[in-house]
Amino acid sequence: MMEKRKRGRGFTLIEVLMAIIILATVLMTLITVFLYGFDVLSRTKQVALATQIAQEEIEAIRNMPFSDILTLGTTFTNEELTRLHHGQGSLALEDSEGENIKKLTVSITWDHHGKQMRKDIVTLITKQGINKK
Repeated sequence: MMEKRKRGRGFTLIEVLMAIIILATVLMTLITVFLYGFDVLSRTKQVALATQIAQEEIEAIRNMPFSDILTLGTTFTNEELTRLHHGQGSLALEDSEGENIKKLTVSITWDHHGKQMRKDIVTLITKQGINKK
């Protein structure tokens, strides 16, 4: 009678191994979810920074005289671009509805864990400028 009681008190090796396997599976799933979440957070911060840089560049260009805008190069530099891995800024100016309106595209490109990322902002610039009639 005493022998049967001693056998029933503890866990068998199989039960312990199954508990460890289940716990390891749950932990690996949680670690994967957290790593993915941190990657999404990092990418979101970079997109927000790229948007801010592009918007600042657009605002600076919109305040320039129209004749100066026509002579802009195809790239620009910004101190904040260094915060993006291999960050580069480019400009594209195209005719839109005649010679008095130009379509300006500001593009920011950078690397995010080996993947090329890009943020574009497009606006129209008129010869009359902002809020002028």
